Amino acid sequence: MRDPFYAGLLFQIEHIICQADDEAKFKGIRLTDSQIKSALNKTRRKLEGGDPEIPTGSEKDGIIAQLIDSLCLAHHDLMERQRHLNSTETDKPLAVADWVRAIETVEDSVKTRKSHIPGSRDYLDFVHGFIEQAKGRI
Repeated sequence: MRDPFYAGLLFQIEHIICQADDEAKFKGIRLTDSQIKSALNKTRRKLEGGDPEIPTGSEKDGIIAQLIDSLCLAHHDLMERQRHLNSTETDKPLAVADWVRAIETVEDSVKTRKSHIPGSRDYLDFVHGFIEQAKGRI
């Protein structure tokens, strides 16, 4: 995405995904692209006012539930800078609709990069490299 505003949001979302995957790896758990796609879908539905079922029975389910919670709460910490005609700037809380659009974009990225082989991690492997490369440019 070329819009710097949305690029920053995508970076935040994908960074949170990488953190969840790193936590899972530390615990000896292997997350898959399909689980990430499902977590993003449930996050979006929850932000839109729905009540998706979020299992918590296993340790893996707990990591995914925490990912969903983190993604739902993260937008509260983000602000959007508004520039006014008089050259002043103010910060306002990020609109939920903007966060949902960014989540939809990441969902599309998962769809584009995931393999049709069950248990694949093509997206997850890609996003870890992407985040590391992006951090190097900051």
